[in-house]
Amino acid sequence: MITRAASIGVPVTDQDVAVEFFVGVLGFEKRVDVPVERGRWIEVAPPGAETVLTPYTWLDHHDDKAGVFTRVVLECQDLIGLHQELVAKGVEFELEPTESAGGRFAHFKDPFGNLFVLAEL
Repeated sequence: MITRAASIGVPVTDQDVAVEFFVGVLGFEKRVDVPVERGRWIEVAPPGAETVLTPYTWLDHHDDKAGVFTRVVLECQDLIGLHQELVAKGVEFELEPTESAGGRFAHFKDPFGNLFVLAEL
């Protein structure tokens, strides 16, 4: 039986830039950073989160490429406040905070053009 989603791969072109974005800008924790055959295995996550994101650079794997809609939803408690904070840090939003029946949400990009959903649920 499957018990949880352990990690979600995020294609990037520079792992150092990815770590700076996720840790330095979004406030994630860097939990793992070890060398592997094709670069580094890195795991980052919001503090206390169980599932980690793994920014990877071996983009020849399954025709992967950076700059995709990741379908990763990151939850927050104050979307408007976090949106203002991230904009001040230079984060690009493709969709400004929007209200829907399910709550508030917005779409933002990482430095590689990968699109993430930010949701206040």
